[in-house]
Amino acid sequence: MQFMKLRINEPVAISLCVLVVLIAQAADTTVPTTGTWSLNRWMAGSGKVQLSLKRSTITSTWVESSDYRVEDLKGLSRDDMNSLHANVHFELQRDAGSLICEGGIVAGVGGGRFSFSPNPSFIREMEKLGFFDINESRLFQMALMDINLQYARQLVKLGMHDLTTRELIDLKSRNITPEYIAEIRSSGYDFSGADLIQLNDHGVEGSFLRELNRAGYHLSANEVTQLHDHGVDARYIRDLEAAKYRFSADDLVRMHDHGVSTDTIAQLKQTGYDLNPEQLIQLNDHGVSPRFAADVKRAGVALDSKQMIQLHDHGVDSDFLRALHDSGYQLTTDEIIHLHDHGVSPDFPRKLKACGYAHVSVDEITRMWENGVNGDYIARLEASGMKNLTPEQIIKLKQHGID
Repeated sequence: MQFMKLRINEPVAISLCVLVVLIAQAADTTVPTTGTWSLNRWMAGSGKVQLSLKRSTITSTWVESSDYRVEDLKGLSRDDMNSLHANVHFELQRDAGSLICEGGIVAGVGGGRFSFSPNPSFIREMEKLGFFDINESRLFQMALMDINLQYARQLVKLGMHDLTTRELIDLKSRNITPEYIAEIRSSGYDFSGADLIQLNDHGVEGSFLRELNRAGYHLSANEVTQLHDHGVDARYIRDLEAAKYRFSADDLVRMHDHGVSTDTIAQLKQTGYDLNPEQLIQLNDHGVSPRFAADVKRAGVALDSKQMIQLHDHGVDSDFLRALHDSGYQLTTDEIIHLHDHGVSPDFPRKLKACGYAHVSVDEITRMWENGVNGDYIARLEASGMKNLTPEQIIKLKQHGID
């Protein structure tokens, strides 16, 4: 068996070695957390200092600035802050570990290097609570954000048993308190850590969730935030419940966005129109009011939402419909619109019927009206002996001036 021999020149070999070392360092989570710090007493409020930390890795640079009370930085005195120059050593001690800073300060402004010392007992206690994914990087974050055992225990006690360390950090970073979580969970919803972050980011409060739950809505965090973001409030949902309506979150948002009021929905239902969301939106978009729908009903005309929209768009009112209905003609929506658009009086078909013309078409009615044919004209023709004429014959007589 023969083996192939590869020759790598010295520069390439050195480059490969450096690359292997860098990759190993990037993957090594045990590398101590260190960096530089800077401090400024003039940039913070009274009794506080601004402490900035900077860390650089192979791939990125991280900077964090926060204001701290001087008392929280153990080993740093007000004399150090007021002196022209002082060598300092101070610590920010937290449950997760201690931030150790060394350097110097000149007239309230200084800097130096820091290191982070993890607290092994904190890790053990957190593991007892179910947090097993804690590395030094996360410990460092938890220390800076002051995520302590009390906070973690409160959340677990509230039923947040499936929280990850990442979610715990995210909750704290958004200032989500145990009180807020307790309020949300008391509303009848069992949301996860990611859900709570989403709800908090969108300003959802427990009172809104209680109203949803009371109305029988059991929604996801996405659906809840969708309702909240679109202004669908508890009153809108209560009013719909009173009208015996229940819609999906998407339908609620669409109706609210289109300006469909709960009063409109309730009035339409009282009139006898039990409509779906799409029909309600279409009626509202076309300006069809509950009053128009009620007037149509009182006129004795049975129309669906599409037909009402067609008539309303063409300016057909309830008086026109009632007169046509009373004439005894069974007309379609398109035929009613045709008569209205051609200016035919709604009483004209009734008068034609009284003259014996009960089975004429809409086109014939329109042509007779447009040529000036009326009931009196037909009566005069019959009186002169011209009876049983077709609509077309009557129209031609009128056109030729025979009166």
